[in-house]
Amino acid sequence: MTLDSRNIPTTVVDFRAEGFAADPYPALEAVRRLGPVVYDEGLDQFLITGWRDIARIYGNVDRFASDYDHFVGLFGGATMECMEKERHDPVRSIWAEAFRRQDLEKQRDMITEVITSRLEPFVEKVRSGATVDAVAEMTRGIPTLVIAHMLGIPPADYEQFGAWSDAMAAVPEGEADRSPRGAELVRRGAEATAALNRYVADVLEERRRRPGSDLISMMAVAPFAKEMEESEITASNTQLVFAGNETTAKLMANTLNALAAHPDQRRELAADRSLIPAAVEEIHRWNSIVHAGRRIVRNGGASVAGIELHDGETVMCLQGVANRDPDRWDRPGQLDIHRPPKQHLGFGFGMHSCLGLNLARLEVHIWLDLLLDKLPEWGIESVDWGSNWVLRGPIRLDVSK
Repeated sequence: MTLDSRNIPTTVVDFRAEGFAADPYPALEAVRRLGPVVYDEGLDQFLITGWRDIARIYGNVDRFASDYDHFVGLFGGATMECMEKERHDPVRSIWAEAFRRQDLEKQRDMITEVITSRLEPFVEKVRSGATVDAVAEMTRGIPTLVIAHMLGIPPADYEQFGAWSDAMAAVPEGEADRSPRGAELVRRGAEATAALNRYVADVLEERRRRPGSDLISMMAVAPFAKEMEESEITASNTQLVFAGNETTAKLMANTLNALAAHPDQRRELAADRSLIPAAVEEIHRWNSIVHAGRRIVRNGGASVAGIELHDGETVMCLQGVANRDPDRWDRPGQLDIHRPPKQHLGFGFGMHSCLGLNLARLEVHIWLDLLLDKLPEWGIESVDWGSNWVLRGPIRLDVSK
């Protein structure tokens, strides 16, 4: 691609550099300093760092399309993330009511029970003096079990369901890892996705005959499902497993890590639980899970920050660093649980914002409240951030008392 006469700064960011995932902010802040639109010669993509610019891109689905092939390849069929509005909205509406804040309150007891089942053994080990990997022992399993309940998965299948979910969740890490380990993670993830799609297809047939109140049944009997390809139906359910597991588990791990590094703010939370919702949003802003999203320019091009972009060109929206945009937040690099609330990009923006954001918030709020009851003080012995900076969070987090 040629930049022709456009006056656009250029760069080459080594996103796979050793340690990049552990702290991507210095490199991404350097991109911000070059300008609001920067062309990365290595990626052949335009990097966008401003909160307002990214919100406008995500909100303009007519000119900026999701990467259709990426999602179909990842989940075995089209999902809401890559559907056009005329299909996206009816599909999203099938589950929208179940994910409303007031409807999710019906799931509170179940969520609390799931969290307690994972939290109490973890806390007991830490209290005994052991150093415990919070990701493996606690955070990774909670959202998987919650979404399994909501999908109506039989308890006898939870172990296999969890194994598939974990293998799928490791795919982004594998894609970022150039070693044989990375290739193996991708291979296992592809096998797990295919197996879960087959499992969901079988469950769908059963729920069509005997529907219940679970999420799979909702899609099985929804009128619009007759307009959907079977691959879209199974992929949508499989994608829900992936999204429900990975982002929420990483938000929990990031919260553990952030509050260990800011003990004064952790003690404030322990003393006043009404601060928890704002604290979770601030942690999500300050140390984002999803750091980047791609969009493809179409329908005659578009303008971003005064720069004209052409059909077929790709923008990479760096939403993690946009959540530290100094034009939107004062002292953006500091964690402050008392910060006045402003919408961040942690759950996306616009039509493709996260369907499960209310569920993720509810899970993390309940979890953090119970954690502060049972383990008000903790320390971090070590953190392994892995190689995946796009969907970023600890892959291992060793906690001690």
